Amino acid sequence: MNELLFWKVWSPSERRMAVGAFLILILGLAFLVWQCIDPLGNVVRWNVVSELSETTAVVDVLQLGPWQYGISTPTHLVTESFMASVMEVNAMTIYLFWIGALIGLSLVLAGLTTLSRFWYLAGTILFILFLAFARLETLRVFGAESRLLFLLATALYGGVSYYFHAFRPDLGIGSRVAGIAGVSLMLAGLVAFGSVSPVPALTAAVYSFPLWLVVTILFLLVSATEIMAGLVWLSTSGQAGKGRSGLVQFIVISVLYLLLLLLIYLQNTRQIDWNVTLINPFYLALVSGVLGIWGFRRRADSTQGVIPFRSTGFWLYIGLFIVAASFGGLMAGTANDPVLETLEDTIVQGQLAMGLLFLFYVLINFYELFQQKLAVYKVLYKPLRFGLTQTRLFGFAGVVILFSMQRLLPVNQAIAGYFNGLGDLHATTEEFPLAEQYYKLALQQEFQNHKSNYALASIALKQGDRNAAAYYFRQALLKNPSPQAYAGLSGILSQESLFFDAVYSLQEGLRRFPANGELLNNLGMLYSKTNVADSAYYYLDLAKANAARPEIPATNLLAILAKSTDAGLLDSLAASSDKHDYISWQANWLAVQNLRQQFQKEDFNKNAVPKDSLLSVSSLAYLLNYATNQAAFDSLPATFLPKLAVKNPVLSQDLSLAALYPQFYSGNKLKALETLTAWTAEEGEKSDLYHKILGHWLLQLGLYDKAIEALSPVEGIEGTIGMAVANALSDKKEVAVVLLDKIQDKEPNAAVEQLKQSLFSGARPKSITDSLFAVVSKSPTAQNIQRAVRANPFDARIVSAASEYYRGKKQVKQAYQLVLDALRYNEYAPELWEQYALLSLEQGLLGQAAEGEAKVKQYALPAGYQRFLTRYQPMRALIEKQRAEF
Repeated sequence: MNELLFWKVWSPSERRMAVGAFLILILGLAFLVWQCIDPLGNVVRWNVVSELSETTAVVDVLQLGPWQYGISTPTHLVTESFMASVMEVNAMTIYLFWIGALIGLSLVLAGLTTLSRFWYLAGTILFILFLAFARLETLRVFGAESRLLFLLATALYGGVSYYFHAFRPDLGIGSRVAGIAGVSLMLAGLVAFGSVSPVPALTAAVYSFPLWLVVTILFLLVSATEIMAGLVWLSTSGQAGKGRSGLVQFIVISVLYLLLLLLIYLQNTRQIDWNVTLINPFYLALVSGVLGIWGFRRRADSTQGVIPFRSTGFWLYIGLFIVAASFGGLMAGTANDPVLETLEDTIVQGQLAMGLLFLFYVLINFYELFQQKLAVYKVLYKPLRFGLTQTRLFGFAGVVILFSMQRLLPVNQAIAGYFNGLGDLHATTEEFPLAEQYYKLALQQEFQNHKSNYALASIALKQGDRNAAAYYFRQALLKNPSPQAYAGLSGILSQESLFFDAVYSLQEGLRRFPANGELLNNLGMLYSKTNVADSAYYYLDLAKANAARPEIPATNLLAILAKSTDAGLLDSLAASSDKHDYISWQANWLAVQNLRQQFQKEDFNKNAVPKDSLLSVSSLAYLLNYATNQAAFDSLPATFLPKLAVKNPVLSQDLSLAALYPQFYSGNKLKALETLTAWTAEEGEKSDLYHKILGHWLLQLGLYDKAIEALSPVEGIEGTIGMAVANALSDKKEVAVVLLDKIQDKEPNAAVEQLKQSLFSGARPKSITDSLFAVVSKSPTAQNIQRAVRANPFDARIVSAASEYYRGKKQVKQAYQLVLDALRYNEYAPELWEQYALLSLEQGLLGQAAEGEAKVKQYALPAGYQRFLTRYQPMRALIEKQRAEF
């Protein structure tokens, strides 16, 4: 345990520093793993493109016995597809990289200050050399071409490190790290506040690329033999005490390990194509790096004090590890696949070449010790015949040979990665021509790299060049295909109306990524556009099971089934659908409910109205469908939809029409009718729709003559049937017969014949007005009267009863306004004119009272008129007498 927790014997300050370094390393590795989960996903997002379409539903229904008269009105459906965004670097990735890189660099430089003069100077000179390659003048802190920042960084890093090395060798590692970190923070602050570069963090990261790449490769090669060393420990640590040799076990597992590396190498170099999943090389690097924390201790001890582990070796190794993890995270975070492949080749070929030489080193030096059944791992770095330095030199030569066998492809990929970084920098600053040139330079080094091709496709899309974008998307699919590139290519082909090419592109993508929910969804939507409903359903159902956002294919399933299924299947669909708290799905669900004529209370989703009131496709569809489906339960849309119409002028007419439904069914019916009547007076493409809705609402209110007037301009069967119903209900059955026969002559229909029978059998519309009037007659309370008037403010019986009630309560003005409102649409009702005349008398308006009396005489039956006079004449005579006396 003491050997495992070696830092327990260190001083308290060293222990605290070691624990802190471990925590930073864990965070750096977490950053690396997080970025490596989906490198392309770090710079390319899956956007959702919503499209609005219409279908017709019957939400206004008038029941006539077994037959119902309804009009078709628009209900709205949302379909959604995934679209891969253009490539953009995430700023947070850059900042996290710099935090890790500067901490790791501080540990490395602090460790260098404890070395002997020769090694300290060699390390410092090498660092300054790479600092010169970082081109700090590009940050433009002291001017466009000034190298003063480089000189300042050299002076600060060199001066502080030399002070620790030469003048204060007594200081502990904590003070040294703090001093170097202070220089890093000072320079970072100077760059952050003094640089005129638009993106200084990205600029510095891009131009310092060579420094971090070399440090990372150095770490990977330094730790390349740690797994082999671990196999020695695994083979001999448990066998020594049992009197058994671990030679056979060591050889077997070492050969298996090297064979695995060989297979990865052959597969990466395309010399075999077995299509098998081997271990990801980054896991090998991670294991090797972690094992090296303990393995490097033995190696440092074998240097006879050149690299003391406690004061130097541990901090150098941990610092290199943190820098490597941060740089790997940066490359994965920017989806710079050529550099990732360079690092992968370094891992595989470094461990293969050095591991093979290390196997030779172990066997040539310790074969006798294995035979003697001793714990070889304790003397692993004390060679008897063949030196460790020779082994590592020959191993490095083997790496160079393996790189050369690839025609230095990893080197070219590293150069391509450098140009990709420059392209990212200029794409971020929107210098697209310059970015394009750098990406093309990267393609000259490695023409199949995904990063450059996708980035060039992104620039082409930003510039509106679809042909170029399609070309680069195809190029991006050559070596490292991605679902995003397939989606981008198919999207362009679809926009160019090349539907079959788009379908083929997605099918090819699904052969490579069979469980990708985004591609499955898009393919299903393409099939739905070509009316291949069964294929569309198949792929959307698969997408729902595989997509990261299953609510999107579920939304699309509702949409295509709503367009292509009958009522029975819709009922089955509604019963089996899982609920989703997603605006688009809820919009389509309300559309399905409209199609099913199911109007049940649903809670309003407040997220449908964004804070800025600018509506998306999903929000618009949800609000329109909610307003029609929930018109009888929620009157609030009648208030806020007109306000949204002001903020969304293009959608104004649709929102205003939807607002009339809750206004009519649960709000102010007079206001709804007045607004719709005004719209019908205007000519427009929706004129027929407005006439249909107005006519149907008037039918529901029993205003049959007005309904005939509204429906007469409507062309088609719906208008003719509506007029026939209105005429029949207003006792003009002969006209109704003529209209229905006219329909039958054009296209015989059994339903029309059934309607004729229902009308002539005396069927009347079922209305809540009758029951409410009965309640008012029995119990004329304010609440009952208000409910009845709200249900039908034009019904002569209800308005007369309400007028009598308010007159009895001395609320003449309220009664008078009720009668006036009712007369706007029901001017042929004698009961209303009776109340008008009586209320006019009570207000002393004799001229209006005389007008009302004349209307009663005109519209009422003689008996009714005589009853009216028995009330009217005494009241008028009394008023005239009072005036004469006055």
